[in-house]
Amino acid sequence: MISFSHNRWLLVTIGHYVALFFFAQANYYLAPLGFQIFVVGMLISFSAMELNYKQGILSLIPVSLYIDSKSPLPFGFSLLTCITLFTIAHVLRSRVRREITASSLASSIMLNLAAFVAFTFGAIHFFGSESIHFGPIALNLLTNIAVVALFNRIFFDTQQGILLVFGINLAEEQREAR
Repeated sequence: MISFSHNRWLLVTIGHYVALFFFAQANYYLAPLGFQIFVVGMLISFSAMELNYKQGILSLIPVSLYIDSKSPLPFGFSLLTCITLFTIAHVLRSRVRREITASSLASSIMLNLAAFVAFTFGAIHFFGSESIHFGPIALNLLTNIAVVALFNRIFFDTQQGILLVFGINLAEEQREAR
């Protein structure tokens, strides 16, 4: 039997997949309006703020490979971007109080912004800048910030609740670590 205490990344990965499924469904219905919801930063933020380095990397690799399989960018671009942003966020997490809701929201928005910029510049580099226009990009960026701001607390609470069902209390572990 799998011990979820040491393999909590499996539960977090499943939660990431479920979130991607719901946001992909929203993207399907918003596509005629020209919107695309991009929440990779929120996924990276949870893994970086709540898990140790090894567990966080393990939780993001399958999700990044899934995003790579759906993206027109070269295979591995999403993986490299997510791992780089995760590492930066994980190193910087000691400078913020993780128990505060505002720190998770700020990290999610900043990581989402960084991932959005990385994917946009990746598209410009690999596909050229002729088909990329400032107006739709700015509108999508503002939409993504609003969506992350709206759903960040729900996502974090749901992930922590699922882990709590399996006996993993992240808040208590963070308090004990200090």
